[in-house]
Amino acid sequence: MVAVLVTVLSVRAPLAQAAPGDTTTTPALISQAMSSALQCGQWHVSGVCFFLLCTMFGCKIKTSTRYSHMNPDAVVSTYHDTASHPWPMIGIPLATAAAPVGSSILGGLFDNAGARTRTERTDRMRIYKDGDVIGHPAAGMGFFPVSCPSGVNSFQPYYQSVLDTYVWRGILPVELLHPAAWLPGLREVCTGGTNLINTWGNVYPRTGETTQQHPVKGAAVLSQRIADFTTRRGEPHVYTQLPSGGTTSRNGYQVFDPPPAQENVMIGGLWQLSAPMVSAAAASCTVFGYADLGPLSYGDYSTSGSMSYAFTLWRPYACCRKRGSFLFDIRWGMW
Repeated sequence: MVAVLVTVLSVRAPLAQAAPGDTTTTPALISQAMSSALQCGQWHVSGVCFFLLCTMFGCKIKTSTRYSHMNPDAVVSTYHDTASHPWPMIGIPLATAAAPVGSSILGGLFDNAGARTRTERTDRMRIYKDGDVIGHPAAGMGFFPVSCPSGVNSFQPYYQSVLDTYVWRGILPVELLHPAAWLPGLREVCTGGTNLINTWGNVYPRTGETTQQHPVKGAAVLSQRIADFTTRRGEPHVYTQLPSGGTTSRNGYQVFDPPPAQENVMIGGLWQLSAPMVSAAAASCTVFGYADLGPLSYGDYSTSGSMSYAFTLWRPYACCRKRGSFLFDIRWGMW
């Protein structure tokens, strides 16, 4: 049961700010995306699109090449408290602005969601954090010979758990209505995608609490949950949907927006650790549930002293340059 503090304590300890090495900055996020574009972007020719172009002289069929690549759409952060936000220059002002709204939702002030564990505690595998989704500063940048325009606006807040406090904190248990919240293995972040013996954690219920001994994996599971509902329409949370699914016209291109986020599969999006920006988890992109082979595990040597983490979510886009009214496409790429 999530405890919610609705009274103001007369004496409060000051919030501990995250150490500089545990946080990221806007230039660092852009630099990381640029240096990782070749590996994480997976740019490739993926097919051909067909258009109908009609003029006063008649109609004809036009074609254009279809391109696909991953795009750094969003920064998903999980954190103990506002002061330890892993992207402080953007995240702290947004979280601070949301706090009064969160207080009004509950009818009083409340504590931050996070819980720092101590070595003598028996429940130290429990992880509970606040979280948010912010448009990546490089979301609209073109890294490739042909770059598909993203539908995400840089720096726009798409989710803030304080505004979603009833569901994120489990006060309103609507997430328990989903079968995956009760059936182990139905939606799990697993090594290899199917190995329930080595699961990182369950996607449902999509709340701020999970059980995971490894703090980076715990943050990964919470980030996967946030991405799961923010890339879908009509979920029982307070959020702005990230563009997902369907085909649209954008900046002179016919764009195939990415599907909703999905654990264990590449087409569901790739993740890159952005705060702290250290170790292999920050140098590469992978699906959560990455196979932990040998003595090293995902997120080793990436632990944050403030237990706050930020991940860049790379999402699969495809597009063709518009040459009339879109008819259909023939695909042969990875997506």
